[in-house]
Amino acid sequence: MHQYKIYTNPLGIHNAVKEGWSWPAFFFSIIWAIIKKMLGIGIGVFIAFFLLGFIVGVSGAGSGGDALINIAAIITSIVFGINGNNWNSENLIKRGYNYKDTIQAENPEIAIALYIKENE
Repeated sequence: MHQYKIYTNPLGIHNAVKEGWSWPAFFFSIIWAIIKKMLGIGIGVFIAFFLLGFIVGVSGAGSGGDALINIAAIITSIVFGINGNNWNSENLIKRGYNYKDTIQAENPEIAIALYIKENE
């Protein structure tokens, strides 16, 4: 069981965000951010990695440059895993959603169903 924060927007659309670590954000950082409509974070990290790869390629750093890129990728994944759900919650609020409740459930769909059953 996990804790899910329930958010709703004025159109009645519900969204559940798990508290704590985000495995999808850890494994699919840039893609996850874009899917969650956090374009600034997703595109920003993509551009940063593109520039890092370009700089490493132009400088001829070889395996040292590859190691740098790998370390940056691991650190980025960890940062996304730790902060991903908080970023998602903040993004929902910026997009007009309102925090409603925290529900304990097995998955986000069940959390939303329990919230609807209790409150509507």
